[in-house]
Amino acid sequence: MSKNRSETHALGGVPAARDGFSPPRKVPRSGTAAGAVLSVAQRTLCVMALFIIFLVVSCSSPKPVSTQAPLDLVSIFPAANAVPGWSISLKAETYNHDNLFNLVDGQAESFFAYGFEQVAVQRYQDSAENLLNVEIWQFVTPADAYGLFSTARAGTPAAIGNEADSDTGLRLAFWQDSCFVSLNALQPVPDETLRAFAQAISSKLPAGGQRPAIVDRLPQSGLVERSAIFFHEEMSIQMEVWLGGENLLGLSQATDGVVGRYQLGDANVRLMLVQYPSSSQAAKGLQALQGSDINDLVASDTRGNLLGAVFGNLDTAQAKTLLQEALK
Repeated sequence: MSKNRSETHALGGVPAARDGFSPPRKVPRSGTAAGAVLSVAQRTLCVMALFIIFLVVSCSSPKPVSTQAPLDLVSIFPAANAVPGWSISLKAETYNHDNLFNLVDGQAESFFAYGFEQVAVQRYQDSAENLLNVEIWQFVTPADAYGLFSTARAGTPAAIGNEADSDTGLRLAFWQDSCFVSLNALQPVPDETLRAFAQAISSKLPAGGQRPAIVDRLPQSGLVERSAIFFHEEMSIQMEVWLGGENLLGLSQATDGVVGRYQLGDANVRLMLVQYPSSSQAAKGLQALQGSDINDLVASDTRGNLLGAVFGNLDTAQAKTLLQEALK
């Protein structure tokens, strides 16, 4: 990886808003379905739509209410030399709903879509002047922490917290309970260093947190490993499935959804599931979807309060079989 990590997000791909700290990337996955591939024009519209969606969500969706007390995130950071040879270069700063834009200017809605509560950031430095940014994000629920993590998986699995993802010597991210933790080395460092910091943080976080149940509804046959993205709102999946950027399905913090990528023979496919608070809302979402001009939609249906849709270049019969297996 040749990018200067001080110029990109801790998870990669998005210009940094503050000294290497910035929001989660939304990158297109490899093997994108023919119908789900975004054209250049659509990608441009995607950026414009983020602002529109944010305004809609801000007016229609109340901030989710946490059922747990905020953590003292600053106390969770490893002390100077807790990892031998590493001192604190920039002391911890904490951000909440009111000032998150100071950390991720223009991208705060990406985190609000996942029930953001607070984040603390701290920078470390070793004797060779290698720099390491550490971010600890707290969300309303463990499902939200998993959701943000699911948008950021782009490396190899690691055994830290509930689930972790890493790029050798540069990045390590994991989720645990209602927290998402990201470590980003601005210059390559030993993997042992990243693991030592991550383990020290994990040992101070509350244990637990289960993957959202809707993720387990994705049929396993043909599912691309680690491709599932959990979401509440459309903006979180715009690089996977383009739905027009106008909240066609009536998504909000009250909806849980998942998108999985499938390789079925030569067909590249996306399967999307959305769980609504009521069956009437699911039916309304289905009506809107089927009445839209999304030309890569192959099959869609509901069962109770669960809506399902298949996008891509799969034939209709196969798409309906996949869909019914997910809705059963």
